[in-house]
This record gives sequence, structure tokens and C-alpha cells, in this order.
Amino acid sequence: MSGEASPNLRLVHEPVLTTGGEELLAALRGALAALQANQEEINDLNVFPVPDGDTGSNMYLTLRSAVEEAADAADPSSAAAVLGAAAHGSLMGARGNSGVILSQVLRGLAQGVEGQARLDVRGWAHGFAEARTVAYKAVMKPTEGTILSIIREAAEEAERGADDSADIAALLERVVLASHAAVARTTEQLQVLRDAGVVDAGGFGLAVILDAMSRSIAAPGSASGSQTPHAAGDRPEAPLETTGRAQRPRGRRGAAAVAAKQGGWGYCTEFLIHGPGLDLEALRDEMGRLGESALVVGDDDLVRVHIHTGEPAPLIALASSRGRLSKLKVEDISAQHHDVLDRAEAVATAEAQSPGGRIAPEAPRKAVGVVSVAPGQGFRDILASLGADAVVEGGQTMNPSIEDLLNAVRAAHAETVVLLPNNGNVILTAEQVDGLIDECEVRVVPTRNLPQGISALLALEPDAGLDANVERMTAAIEHVHALEVTRAVRDSASNGHHIKAGDVLGILDDEIREVGSDEAGVIEAVLGSVDAPPELVTVYRGGDVTAADADALAAGLRKRFTQTEFEVHDGGQEHYSYVLSLE
Repeated sequence: MSGEASPNLRLVHEPVLTTGGEELLAALRGALAALQANQEEINDLNVFPVPDGDTGSNMYLTLRSAVEEAADAADPSSAAAVLGAAAHGSLMGARGNSGVILSQVLRGLAQGVEGQARLDVRGWAHGFAEARTVAYKAVMKPTEGTILSIIREAAEEAERGADDSADIAALLERVVLASHAAVARTTEQLQVLRDAGVVDAGGFGLAVILDAMSRSIAAPGSASGSQTPHAAGDRPEAPLETTGRAQRPRGRRGAAAVAAKQGGWGYCTEFLIHGPGLDLEALRDEMGRLGESALVVGDDDLVRVHIHTGEPAPLIALASSRGRLSKLKVEDISAQHHDVLDRAEAVATAEAQSPGGRIAPEAPRKAVGVVSVAPGQGFRDILASLGADAVVEGGQTMNPSIEDLLNAVRAAHAETVVLLPNNGNVILTAEQVDGLIDECEVRVVPTRNLPQGISALLALEPDAGLDANVERMTAAIEHVHALEVTRAVRDSASNGHHIKAGDVLGILDDEIREVGSDEAGVIEAVLGSVDAPPELVTVYRGGDVTAADADALAAGLRKRFTQTEFEVHDGGQEHYSYVLSLE
């Protein structure tokens, strides 16, 4: 390969002859930090296959799931065990087109090193080769100039590097140089990238990951999200003319340079299908006929589906006939693209109105902002529509970190921020945020569930001060009760109930009130046992519950409780088939 490494990349190090599980986990964590630091830049580059502006976020969330599971690998010293856990975690948490392909890169790496506790250069090269094979196989219509090109050239360079040196750090350095060079060439390979004046977003994201992993292994502790990814001349934000390619468009680039599509972009539809006995090839054929950018990956027991379609309903109906669905997500790509265009228009207006064409000073902070925590896309959309400035993904079994909450508080861009944890296990974490941030005051309204969080937001008075709003919101949650419906994962005894694994539990305000065999019976029993029948019950269906099933449940409840009004919304939450707000 021609060309010299940048001073940034070449690190003085002792030769690294083998790497085990601990080194790989540290490298993955470094990659996650780098991806988080660069996710907005990657989002801005996103034009292919659709300009929805979320490639960086999707890759970050996918890798975060991988790192979380890798940290709990059965044998943390084993390279194979850590990569195997990371691959499974990435499949479970894959988001978007880029996230699914990234999960397949990790899956291929894991398959390539299966059974190896420590890796030498040959192990790394074989892992990259398998990553290339699995990633290409996952895409029904492989397109060059995308993340696929980057993993292919990285694998080819790894094979050459393994012939020249036993030093893993030197091999990875060559892989990183090759990956960044491949990213730079994507503009030449796809007209849509050339028109938008950018390189491929997913490809750049993968290069950022490889770069950070290389730094970590060459010099443990050096990988950081704040470090600049590789050579500045090859970075996407650099003017494309500096690399000898055609000039990029003036003013806008990336998704903001793509015109709205007549008829719309359709819907990004994603879900997991649970087996056993799934026919992966048959699913690929069936699903591929119903849309574009189809990715169907997995095995006989678990299949991840990502597809862009104009009609999600037939796709979901077909999938549900093949197995149990979970983590269903349907997003309007056209709406996402319109958001990108609106933001670009706002920036262009600010530039036009500012002296010398410069961007206007940062907008003033709002007086009171709100940050909320929620586990499902439906709940996150509801909270955002009610005025939450930022919604952090999290809840039962996936509590957000203090860093997650801090980042969200900063994103709220407010002088004071109300934080709604919406889960009893998140309250203590939320209460630590105020002492860790200087730019604004943070107050916690101790919401213990999502119905309380929604009621608190409804009580928000934007023109009132922080103290008045905290008082109003705290008062609003006092008379809101939450009924959460889930299934027991093990045999146990609680509150006088003998519980067996698989039993349906009706949990009212954190207390198990009913145990039964079906959701409808348990919900009816709990509602019938409360002292005063609620005037309004809002039913939020979980990610595993279809709209038809939730509507049927509500219809049955209306017949039983004729004095109560019932509403149904999509909550999208995991673990709880239903969450009911009783008011």
C-alpha cells in the first residue's frame, strides 16, 4: 500500500504479538467512545441508502449493545468469548442499515476467531476475512462505495500485513490506513455521495471504530473519543477538493444536500423474529420482495430484519406468521429527512442574516428544559411531543448511566432542567447529575414510572420558573397510578403470591397485586380491586404486542368497566406487555 501514515496514527510501541479478551474489550470500549464523539458528524454525512441522518446514532447504539454484552462474556480473558458476546449483543441491539451491517462485521470477526483464547496476526487476518464474507452475504444487493468496501479493503490489507510482520499493532495500523483510503474513494464510487459532497457515512463510522481499536491495542489507554480520527486530509469535513476530487456543493452537504423525494422515502422497519426453526434463506427471499435495503441476518433461533418499505403492515404480518416478534420499530424516513432539511434551512437563514455570512451567535438558552427517560420508541415519541427536550433511552433492566443523563441535560440547552427518571431504579442516578454540571441547575421530579412522567410533563408551564414547575409536576404525579404487566422469569413468592416462571404479573405502583395466566384476566382483576374506579385508563402496549391485540384488550375492558374511559397508545417498551396509567 502506498502512502505514509500520519503522525497521529503512528504510535511508538512495543511489538504486540497476541491479544486476548481483556485487550479486545478495552479496544471495543475505545471504539465506542470514538464513535460517540463522532456520531453527529457521521449523521451529517448520511445520504445512502436514504438521507435520514441517523447513521452515526445507529452505529453508536449498536456498538453500545455489543460492548455491554462483551463486558459480561463468560470468559473475559478469551478473545473468542469476548467477540462472540459482542457479536450477539450487536445483533440484539442493531439499529438501522449501518447498525445491522456492523453487527455482521462483528459476527464475522467472532466466527473467524472461534475457539481462540488469544489472537496473533493470522488470527486477526482470518477474523477480518470472515467479517468481509459475512457482511457481504448479509446484503441482498451489495453496493460498492459503502461500509462493505471498507471492510473488504481492510480484510485485504490485513492479509497482506500478516505476511509481513508478527506485530498486531503494525497490522492494525495498516488496516486503518487502508480503511481511511477506502472511505476517501467512496465519493468516486457512488454518484449520490458525489452529488452531496460527502464520503459514505457508514464507511467512515467503521473507519473510526478500527482507528480507535488500533490505538487501544498499540498503546493501551490511548484510545479516546476526543482523538481525531486519522489524517485530516481524509476526514469527511475537509473540503473534497483538497483530495483531488470534484468540488463539493457550496453551502449544504450530506443529507441536507438531497432534495425531498416525490412520494416519500417510505418507512424504516426493523424487528427481531424469534424461532426455533427459522429458515433464514426463505425469510430473506420473502422479506426482500416487500421493500428495499433489505437486511435479514441471524440463524435458526433469532433473525434480525431491517427493510425500507412503503407499507410496513404486510411486512409485519408476514413476519409475525413466521415467529414471535420483538423490538419492532417503524420510522418515517421522509419525516426524518424533512427534519434534516429544516435544520439546514435554519442554519442557512442564520448565515444570511449574520454579518459577513457567519453563523449567528448561539441561540439563547430556554428558561426551563425537561429531560426524560423512556424504554420504548412509542414512549419516547410521546414524551417528545409533550415537550421533553431530550429523551434518554433506558428503564427497567437497562438503566441509563450518569454520563447518558449529563449529555441529555446539556442537549436540552436550558438554564434550568427538570429531570424525570420514570423508574425507581433511576432516581438515585438522576440525583447525582446536578452536582456534576456547572452550566445549568438540575432538579429531579421523582417519577417512578412512565405514566407519572407523562403526567408531570402535562403539568409543565414553560413560562413559570423552576421552583414553580417542580412543585406543579410533583403534585401532578401524586394521584397517578401505574399498572405494569409482565411475566415472571423464575419461581418465587411475593406479597402472599406463589409465583411460577411464566405467570403473568400485575404490578400496581411497584407492588405485585395479581398473578394469573393471561394479561386480560390479570388487568381486570387489578382494576376491579382498586378502591375507586379510575376515570381514565391509558393503555400503552409493549413492543411484543400488536395493535390489534391491544385494541381487543381495551374493548374487553370497556365492556367490564363501563364508567371508565380507555385509550390505547404504542409504548414500544420491552419486558412489559402493557403499562396502564390509572387516573
